[in-house]
Amino acid sequence: MGLKIGVDNTVKINETARILVEFLEVAITSIVFLKGIYPTGAFERRKYMNLVVHKARHPELRDYIHSAISRLLPFIKKVFCNGSP
Repeated sequence: MGLKIGVDNTVKINETARILVEFLEVAITSIVFLKGIYPTGAFERRKYMNLVVHKARHPELRDYIHSAISRLLPFIKKVFCNGSP
């Protein structure tokens, strides 16, 4: 049984979950880059939250990481709302 959440809290939960998923996407891409799973030419340097990070240049790799991490969004929202998965 979940708690009743007001509109303001729902907006905060949605925004927090979205930022967390975005961070995870950057983190996973960084791990793939640092582990040398793909050649360094497959990545480009970008700024994220005032930090220089690596972003996949190849559309299929970028889309794969994005789609895999984006699928976590509903589960993260559920944890924030209910406190458990």
